[in-house]
Amino acid sequence: MSGVSSADYDESLRAFSSAGRAVSRALIFAKEIVHEGMPVVELCERVEGAIRANGCEPGFPTNVSIDSVAAHYTASISDGEVLIPKQAIVKIDAGAHSKGYIADSAITVSFNTQAEALVLAAKNALNAAISVLKVGVTVGEVGAAIEKAIRAQGVSPVVDLSGHTIERYSLHAGVNIANYANRSSHRLTAGTAFAIEPFATFGKGHIKDDREGRIYRGIRRVRSPIKFDQRVLEFAIEERKGMPFTDRWLRNTGSREEVLSSIRRLVRFGGLYEYKVLLESSGGLVSQFEHTIFMATDGPLVVSGREGD
Repeated sequence: MSGVSSADYDESLRAFSSAGRAVSRALIFAKEIVHEGMPVVELCERVEGAIRANGCEPGFPTNVSIDSVAAHYTASISDGEVLIPKQAIVKIDAGAHSKGYIADSAITVSFNTQAEALVLAAKNALNAAISVLKVGVTVGEVGAAIEKAIRAQGVSPVVDLSGHTIERYSLHAGVNIANYANRSSHRLTAGTAFAIEPFATFGKGHIKDDREGRIYRGIRRVRSPIKFDQRVLEFAIEERKGMPFTDRWLRNTGSREEVLSSIRRLVRFGGLYEYKVLLESSGGLVSQFEHTIFMATDGPLVVSGREGD
């Protein structure tokens, strides 16, 4: 098992499976309730509530990325009533964690009848990638399967975004799984957990940062003259253990302005990392599907699998 002890292997398999069930059920629920005109904050919080109701905690804030927004958009306490617009393509990307083992999964719900090929491209690409998985498969082989399935629908992969390996308390653990054939020779060995995350677009297939972020991660303790900043760092580093969070989860610790001001300071001081909202660079619509896989000794287990996928 490539240096993984039997006890660690068994613990991680159990925990990833538990997190996978929770996020799977939460996304089934999300698909049932999402609708045009729905407040984004309501969707985020109901999905996060469903994760908790299934015995886990959110691994990161629920992303609700609409149309040409590719990733990293979640409702903020600074938002007004941001609503899902008519004829939108809605990517719902959610994560659950059990004892720090994170399962990451995403679906696209489209209210745009002109985007059927785009949605199908990302879904087919996820299934194509899963079909080539085996112990020792290379990341390049997975990326080639993704790109081929996306281009078969006449659209493009988003080449700046990728799947990723997952380790305890670390959502992006160092190895990227590209959405195109990049010839990487890195092999996925037994005991490895990873997310496969195809993004497809009508656009050029590149992303750019928006001006602001809505998701943060604790990096290190820093000195600040403001006492409230230490409360935020305690939450980010001790309670979240470096996993991503949103300012919404701090609303009970202080006023909205206290929370937002503290986060801005701690990003500036280097205590927090800010994930910028990611946009398709040419304004193209984007679709996304994702599963987390645990590579068992006898082959891949799709821990976030859902009936009908």
